[in-house]
Amino acid sequence: MIAAALLAVSAHVVAQTATPPPNAPLTPTATYVRMRAAVNALPVPPYIAFTEQDEGEQNGRLLVDRIQIVTRAADARVWIRPILDERGNPSQLAPRVVTTIVYPGTTIERIGEFPLADFGLRPRRTGARPGLFEAPGTPEPTPSPPGLEAIGSVSTYNLSYRITDLGDTTIASTPVHHFRLSPLRDPGHNVLREIWIDATTFLPKRYVAERFVENNGLSFRYLITVNTALIEHHLVNVDASGHFDVHRALIIHFSGDGRWTISDITFPTNPPPWLFDPTHYGDHATDRPPNL
Repeated sequence: MIAAALLAVSAHVVAQTATPPPNAPLTPTATYVRMRAAVNALPVPPYIAFTEQDEGEQNGRLLVDRIQIVTRAADARVWIRPILDERGNPSQLAPRVVTTIVYPGTTIERIGEFPLADFGLRPRRTGARPGLFEAPGTPEPTPSPPGLEAIGSVSTYNLSYRITDLGDTTIASTPVHHFRLSPLRDPGHNVLREIWIDATTFLPKRYVAERFVENNGLSFRYLITVNTALIEHHLVNVDASGHFDVHRALIIHFSGDGRWTISDITFPTNPPPWLFDPTHYGDHATDRPPNL
């Protein structure tokens, strides 16, 4: 790749694709498109179970909550079992079903959706709410043509970003391509700002994304770095970190470091329906969820 090669692409770029020389490196655009294809080729598990560990800090206060979570991907409903509270003490909160963005016991909104967040790399399901990192109220994107469509010797790319090649590097000894991504439209939906792509699998190894937050009417956004892992053929976000500093109306100062990790990851095959049903969960509150 050519370091710092800037691709000034529009939303719909047409590029001649004559047969490249053998072993010729892919262009940044072709690498990005191949990454999108690799992500979309992976299955999305219907359920994911994991343990969330908060290691952040907010206005000088350390946050160390720890929660066991099971998420149903279809509607983002979750079952949670708080283990530690924000001070690191054993939590007094009972397990429960959560259907809102706020999870008792942690300041991280929608943490149940974090491991499978795709940052807009997969088409959003019809009627689904904006992703975990998107701006609140972001409208559903207009359906677009396939990412890469060959017509004779011409290929059409439907891109959402201007791609800048930042050069090749390594992450944990894995060769990766590093790109800056500048949204060409709808930055509240196209939230990626940097990406590191595995040079062999073409799967993302790391992202920098702009996270949009609505916290009790206090809206803000900050950059957050996310690392991934391929676990049982599923692309999982395993940790995130970023600093935020918010000032409003001279009297509000909201700052800190968001840091959280995901561990004990499994993919349940058939958890009981009541685990995600707040109406009937009380009838089974003393039951031990199977295989979790």
